[in-house]
Amino acid sequence: MALGDVIPRLLDASSELKPSLLGRLSGLTRDEQRELLEAWGDIPTSRRLMIIRAVTGMAEDNIEMEFTGLLCAALKDDDAPVRASAAAGLWETGDRTVIAPLAAMLENDDSHEARAAAAGALGHFAEMAEAGKLIERDIVAVRSALLGAVEDETEETAVRRRALEAIAPMRHPDVPGWIRWAYQSAEVLLRQSAVYAMGRTCDPVWLPVIVAEFGSSMPAMRFEAANAARELADPKTLPYLHELTSDDDPQVALAAVQAIGGIGGTAARKLLKHYVEQEDPALSEAAQEALRVLEADEGDFSMLTLQEP
Repeated sequence: MALGDVIPRLLDASSELKPSLLGRLSGLTRDEQRELLEAWGDIPTSRRLMIIRAVTGMAEDNIEMEFTGLLCAALKDDDAPVRASAAAGLWETGDRTVIAPLAAMLENDDSHEARAAAAGALGHFAEMAEAGKLIERDIVAVRSALLGAVEDETEETAVRRRALEAIAPMRHPDVPGWIRWAYQSAEVLLRQSAVYAMGRTCDPVWLPVIVAEFGSSMPAMRFEAANAARELADPKTLPYLHELTSDDDPQVALAAVQAIGGIGGTAARKLLKHYVEQEDPALSEAAQEALRVLEADEGDFSMLTLQEP
């Protein structure tokens, strides 16, 4: 279907936004991006938001779908929720051309929701930087935008915490200090972000704090501690995570199961097989999924090992 046939249906509020229609917006050429952008502002605002949210969901369900061109164009939308949703939809892209517009949004957008979403999307590039997958210029741009947001005392807490979470993987000397600042804050949300950031650093120096938070009176802190333990992947946390699988809060219990799967190894596999036999259907299902992921990962590693000369 030609894009020229799709655009009138996007403009028509009575036309259903079917996946077959929206799928045509995947992998747009530069000329097609310009063609769509010319008509984009004429689409009703609520419908533009529906389109952005729908294509984001489609991309999550199908890795062959690629809506970076559309989402990047929507970063300049007149409507703040549309801009925020577009930024959120870019959270997994590795296309370095979106770094500059995301950084500009984080630094200049009038909406704190959009700025927070931009910070979150830049988090993937922080991971890429630490993995050596970005050139120095891009590393500087990502780090500067995120660190600037964290350091800005006039910035909304929602933006500062997302920026802190995002920059955590980057080995910058100021990052540990800001994590400690957030953890010592009186604001609960900042403390949650601090624990999450501790995990994203993959630095075992934070392990004692994370273990201590397993016993927090706040379910949200226990939840973030479980997630952080998954990122650190230290087998010493397995006994604590095992206890958390019996947590009164079901989300905490499921996070603990996922963390055990993320840590991996013989002991983790044994625990997961034990949970599969439990009467709690949610726990059993989570354990089965964790086992599938663990076995797939270990299988891939074994194949790589066998192929070594």
